[in-house]
Amino acid sequence: MKKEITIIKEAGAAGEVAAQAVKVLNAVAEQYDHYFNLNPVAAAIGQPAGDATLFSGIATQRAIEKELPVMVTVQPVTVYTSLQHLSPLKPKHSEGLNLLLYQVQTADLHHQGRIIQSALQQAANRKKQITVVADPEDPEQASWRAALEKAGKEYKDIRVEQIAVQEAWDRMLQQPSGFDTIITHKAAGDYLFSQAAAITGARFMIPSVRVAGPMPFFGPAYAFDQHEESARNVSNPVGAILSIAMMMDYFNLHEEALIIRTAVNWTLLHGFVAKDMDAVNNYSTSTIGDLISDFIRGTIPGFAKGENMALQKSTII
Repeated sequence: MKKEITIIKEAGAAGEVAAQAVKVLNAVAEQYDHYFNLNPVAAAIGQPAGDATLFSGIATQRAIEKELPVMVTVQPVTVYTSLQHLSPLKPKHSEGLNLLLYQVQTADLHHQGRIIQSALQQAANRKKQITVVADPEDPEQASWRAALEKAGKEYKDIRVEQIAVQEAWDRMLQQPSGFDTIITHKAAGDYLFSQAAAITGARFMIPSVRVAGPMPFFGPAYAFDQHEESARNVSNPVGAILSIAMMMDYFNLHEEALIIRTAVNWTLLHGFVAKDMDAVNNYSTSTIGDLISDFIRGTIPGFAKGENMALQKSTII
């Protein structure tokens, strides 16, 4: 497969993290015989050409939100078993948190249909549950449940519920694992995401995609400062790397997405974590990128590419 991928050139910690995501892209291309034409461009935002764009910097993230017609931001949030101790909640509350949050930023009905179709496809491969978080007094927000139920007739096993914003906030703190796929407007979504990210205790592990028209922008949910001293080599690159897994799913390269996630899990299980997760026993940004890339290439001792991998299909937007 051939794809054109725009890489936003960024300095400091953002550039350092992006370099690890590029390593992973190159490893996937080598192992699966793809051609990813990587086009570095200046950090100025317009509507880049190509099939997808990768970014890592906070300034770029803000420019995307400000200058482009972003219709939705999608963020998967997971509590990893090996990182359970980082969560501020007791295990009985945080265990099993694995949700997918759609923050909707448009009222366009065409876009609504596209978002709904994506959410239904995702839920079908997850816990088969969609929660619409909306103000019941707002007709525009309340229309989502009706639209979902109409579009979801072919997904008869998916349960759709609608709850008020306050109830969603309360549930996120008391039983976050009860959520699966969430659709909400940006104001409520920002707060719900902040809650969920805090529960994981590892916010730099979270990837995201922002969809603006035909172009998806992939990057860490918590982007990095371009002005931070790059020579420190201590930033956590996993959110950026997992955004590459989301990109692979977007390209319908599901096995490639799964090997990236498997590689990340391998690093966590073996204690290869960045400074934000372990202040004493930690590894550099570049070392984590190298380890994940080597795992994908099958050069980690004791691992052969494709072994013990259950293919999990998904499509983001």
